[in-house]
Amino acid sequence: MADAGARRDRDGGERAPARPSRAHVLREVLAGLSGVPAVRGGLLVTPDGLIIASDLPARDQVEALAALGAALGRELELGAARLGRGAFRMALFFADRGLLFVGSSRIGFLILLGEKGVDVASVRVALGRALDRLR
Repeated sequence: MADAGARRDRDGGERAPARPSRAHVLREVLAGLSGVPAVRGGLLVTPDGLIIASDLPARDQVEALAALGAALGRELELGAARLGRGAFRMALFFADRGLLFVGSSRIGFLILLGEKGVDVASVRVALGRALDRLR
């Protein structure tokens, strides 16, 4: 029996299932991270702060968060290079209302918002997996 996801070529033979688009993968990565307990959502931005994908409940602050995350990410990259530490992978910032995680990927920065009581270790593991998937 043929796989439901397989396509047929012109001769009626099966082809491998279509690969998901890059945009679909990015949205899937963000949706998965938003499923981590006490993570409010996240976004993926270019190094200059343009939003590639977003999964945040408060739409009115997405641009500000994108700009902040990109600025922090760029500073971390520059600082790591100046100190001869190699590329930075991820960082964590604490604030009064929660935590901000910034991860560096080949295409930009992955930014997550966490509640005050978020399990930092589980978010770091999930963020690391997501960054590996974006390679």
